[in-house]
Amino acid sequence: MELINSSPKDLTKSQIVAINQLMDSTWPENATQTSEEDKVKEFYDRFPAKTCHCVYEDKVLIGYAESFPIHIKIVNKEADILGIGSVCVNPDFRGKGLGAKLVKAAFDRIDNDEYPLCLFQTAVPDFYSKLNCKLIDNQFINSKNSKSPKANPFWDDHVMIYPSTFLWPSGVIDLLRPGF
Repeated sequence: MELINSSPKDLTKSQIVAINQLMDSTWPENATQTSEEDKVKEFYDRFPAKTCHCVYEDKVLIGYAESFPIHIKIVNKEADILGIGSVCVNPDFRGKGLGAKLVKAAFDRIDNDEYPLCLFQTAVPDFYSKLNCKLIDNQFINSKNSKSPKANPFWDDHVMIYPSTFLWPSGVIDLLRPGF
């Protein structure tokens, strides 16, 4: 197995198609019926400054995650931090530590002082707790949402940060964008 971290611009179209197929098979309820070309374009447009973390087995994609810079407002102070998303592993390879390997590759950006912390939502907090993450219970908003600026932009039940030792404040957190 090989883990490769790359910029989206360094991926071939076939690699992006494979990533999209893995995400669609992991979250079929979110899969769209748009063309392959549109899905590739959307991949580039979604967090253009992201880092793609890919795990391959014999040149076949079996796991994927992305990490990306986000700008948020913590209480009354703005900050640039890291977000993660799209963590997925082919079902035939689950239970072998690949998810943890992908997440740790993203968290290396924190450990290497590229960002002070990582913020993310999840449906599986126990998995992330084992990776030195902690749950936070702030109110989250998106002040740039003209229809509902006070609504929670996250859809998963749990919001976490990495590392667990980060001194996270209480109070309202403005994502300044939709959830991720």
